[in-house]
Formats: sequence, C-alpha cells, structure tokens
Amino acid sequence: MRILLGSLVAAIGAVAALNLNGGAQTLQDVPLATGVSTTPIVAELFTSQSCSSCPPAERLFSDLAERQDLIVLEWHVDYWDKLIHGRAGAWKDPYSDPAYTKRQRDYNRALRGTGSVYTPQAVINGSTETVGSKSSEVSARLRPAKHATTALTVEPAGERTHVYVADYVRPLTRGADIIQLTLLPGQTTSIPRGENRGATLSSRNLVLEAKTIGRYDGTATSVSIQPPANGKTCAIIVQERSGNQLGPILGASYCN
Repeated sequence: MRILLGSLVAAIGAVAALNLNGGAQTLQDVPLATGVSTTPIVAELFTSQSCSSCPPAERLFSDLAERQDLIVLEWHVDYWDKLIHGRAGAWKDPYSDPAYTKRQRDYNRALRGTGSVYTPQAVINGSTETVGSKSSEVSARLRPAKHATTALTVEPAGERTHVYVADYVRPLTRGADIIQLTLLPGQTTSIPRGENRGATLSSRNLVLEAKTIGRYDGTATSVSIQPPANGKTCAIIVQERSGNQLGPILGASYCN
C-alpha cells in the first residue's frame, strides 16, 4: 500500500498550498531557461523495499535509467523499516537512510507545502513531483528544466576525476551545493519479510552516499573527486540550497 505520514491538519494544509501555488510553493531563486538545456533531466525516486506499491515504480525507473538524456537516482527511505505487516512481520531496507527521508521531507516542504511524505514519489529536476509508479504522470514531467541550468564537464585525471561547473546566467542569491552521489548501478534483493515478503526486487542507481563537496555561487568552478571503486558508480548534482530549503537542480552529470 501507499503510505502517507503526517496529520490530517498537515494534509489539509498541503491541499491548500497546492491550490494556491499551482502545485508547488515557490522557493526557487533562479531565472527561467532561455534556450537549450545544458544539463540532463534528473529523475529521483523515493522508495522502500518494504512498500508494496513501490516495485512498479522501481521497474519504471529501471527502464528510465537506460535513457541517455536522464540521470536516474533511487533513494531508499527509512520510515517503512519498523512497520509490522501481520505474520509477514517487518523488513528493514538495507539501503534505507534517515538522511534520505530528510531529503524527501525537505522536497515536500518546498513542493507541496507539507512535511508529510509518501512512497513511491518521483521528483524531477528538483522542481516538480508526482507518484513514482504513475508512468504517464512521470513521463509528462520528464522535460528539460524550465529554470536555467549550467553545464558540467567530468574528466578523468589519473586516479581522480575533475568536475568543472560552468558559469551560471547570473550570480546565485542562495548559492548551491555541489554533491557527489555514490551509486550502486544495479541490485536484486529477495525479500523474506514485510509487506513484500516473497518478492524479488531489482533496482538501478541506488544512492549509497551523498556528500557535499563544494559550493557554487554561479561563477565557474572546479572540484577534484575520488571516483568510487568495487563496481560502484557516481553522479554529481549542483542543487540550490539555503539551510534546509531545497531548490532546483541546476546541473548534473554521471561521473563516467
């Protein structure tokens, strides 16, 4: 089943916010796009191995991961981990992390005006969201960002990798984080307990670690990173942020 966490008051407030803001509360402090997008579309899925409505969303995002114009990220939240489903018991998702739940809450405060969360949830370009298992709704949002973006160039340099972030169209008032994401490119897990007991789940681009490696103010910059080993991959995203307020993703690239 799909889970909604939060009080009835919060839910009512979220509906009001949606009605007043056309589906989102405006936090973004970035200009509209003026031409061809310079960065891939970033499609994020918030999911859990203990959520019975999530496998269709994970299958959808696994297919999307084959597209060259997308960067697909799968974040596993932790609020399903202790939920007991009768005789099936509970299942702690081994890839869940409270930091990923916090990221989802921050998105929902920005985009829906509420700290309540649900799975599966898709967030596109850091600026719009929908139910992650609804293929038509997700597809309708897989468009180049309406806000301005910046180009990222990734170049191997011996044992390290250099990431170059181009100039933005103007200085950023809030600034943005440069974030390195360590990804597990593919994983299949047999679920012995919980709501998905007996199922075998396959995932793509699971986020294993998210590390802020720099800040970006709109001026061209570069950063050197250590790419992950042991079959892992990585992605770089540049995302507007002010405190706990998340804004749109301004640039993104896989590391290889």
